[in-house]
Amino acid sequence: MKAAKSHAKRRRLTKQGGANPIPLKGSSAESSRIAPEQLHAFDSRLHGWPLVVAFLAIALVTLVLYGGTFSELEYQWRTEADYSHGYLIPILSAGLLYARREFFPGFGQRFHWLGVGLLVFAVILRTVGRLFFMEFLEGWSIVPWLAGCLTLLAGVRVLTWALPALAFLLFMVPLPYQIENLLSWKLQSLVTFLSATILRILGFPAIAEGNTIWMEQSQMLVEEACSGLRIFVGMAAFAFFWATLIRRAWVDKLIVLASIIPLSIVANTVRSVVICISYYWFDGRFASQVHDWAGILMIVLAAAMVWLVKEYWERLYRPVWVSTPADLLKRS
Repeated sequence: MKAAKSHAKRRRLTKQGGANPIPLKGSSAESSRIAPEQLHAFDSRLHGWPLVVAFLAIALVTLVLYGGTFSELEYQWRTEADYSHGYLIPILSAGLLYARREFFPGFGQRFHWLGVGLLVFAVILRTVGRLFFMEFLEGWSIVPWLAGCLTLLAGVRVLTWALPALAFLLFMVPLPYQIENLLSWKLQSLVTFLSATILRILGFPAIAEGNTIWMEQSQMLVEEACSGLRIFVGMAAFAFFWATLIRRAWVDKLIVLASIIPLSIVANTVRSVVICISYYWFDGRFASQVHDWAGILMIVLAAAMVWLVKEYWERLYRPVWVSTPADLLKRS
């Protein structure tokens, strides 16, 4: 009797839906079919060539509006060593999207007020930056602009999925001058003090005076370019990249991000100590080569230390999987 009722109900659904009946609850095809209440949402989405054309149109508008900003950013990447990593940020951001491709939620409704609000916020940021000569605000406005466009084209769920990659783009924008100057001055003083202390521990006659290290008659000045800001910013970007990729709790990701402060200081202190010893032992020409190579090698060292912190923390605190009775029954 129940089978007959179910068969009659299926026949009625077939008459209503034509050749493609809507599967009943519990059927094997339920997960691969679209529920009736989702049909209207599906019709309101862009898909196929219209979606490609929409993305191309948004990209063209972005290039027109932000062409000058991109040009200024590229000039800073090319002329300021502290931000030479800016060339890699868009590439790594695309890599984050690719690494998270298995979590792509699918396209949603093409219009949402959040997208409009993000676009308005981006315009306000850009306008304030232009009026008050704050170039960093113009660069930062790229992120809410892209987020708003993505929300209007693909939906809020896609925005949530792409948010780490969009936030990563902030690292391609140079820091405000006041923050940059304050960080450089603090790092200069700290690195000078730590370098002189380590040199004395190693048996060298080193005395710190301001931002200068005296080793007998030799004088080594820890300049602003040697303060470690380049390593700090690069490590912050690298740590954010790793924290986004690892599938751990937010606490674990914050640990990786917080490690950039002491690790950048350690890396730059090691660099300063190596340079001081090279100037004390060898002639100026060879020590100058050591100075140039040390700047490159310390970036590699800093990246390696961030990776080691991540690996150590993952092995120290492994995630605990809680099994329910249903899971045990499935395994048996």
